[in-house]
Amino acid sequence: MATLREIQAAMSGFPRNLTWNDFRPVQNSPAPPAQANTAAQWSTTGWSVRVVNGEYRVQGARVNVSMDRHNSWAVAGGTNAALLQHEQGHYDITGLIARDLIRKILDLSLDTVVMGAMQAAGNTPQQHQNFAVQRFQSYINTYVQEASDLGAKLQTNPTTGADGIYDVQTNHSQNTTGQAAWNARLQRMKAANENFELDLAMAGII
Repeated sequence: MATLREIQAAMSGFPRNLTWNDFRPVQNSPAPPAQANTAAQWSTTGWSVRVVNGEYRVQGARVNVSMDRHNSWAVAGGTNAALLQHEQGHYDITGLIARDLIRKILDLSLDTVVMGAMQAAGNTPQQHQNFAVQRFQSYINTYVQEASDLGAKLQTNPTTGADGIYDVQTNHSQNTTGQAAWNARLQRMKAANENFELDLAMAGII
């Protein structure tokens, strides 16, 4: 299993503390009654496969977490520390989903001995390499879709504008009890090398 240090080395943009300078100021809310919107996103880079200690492993994979400042806005005069903390939560959720994703990618492996016994993998080193790439790509495609689906559950739906679980449980920061619970969860998850999705599932949130 990838260590927290290895995971952090394969990430950029997370963790990150937001300020109101990360938001485009607007005079009127584009989506009232909301006073701010965080458009956080993640993206992955290309990767390769090599043999390490008798296993085919993914090399060079990275995930970047960033703010889409054009779609991240805050109403001038409507900002405060509590609202910024809520928006930080949106960014942290995106970052933790991305962290789960890169962990899964880094943990992919195929034993060379097992590979040699698999008829579908072929007989030559190049055929084995190609088989590993194809197998890993299939897994990664699934992981990316799962990450996207989880983000759609937790965050505001970009198509319909429907609130995700985070905004429902915090009422856009107005539910202070719900917000405090999420703040504590996100801080704990950022500090530990734990699976965010599994933690949410065990808590009955998803």
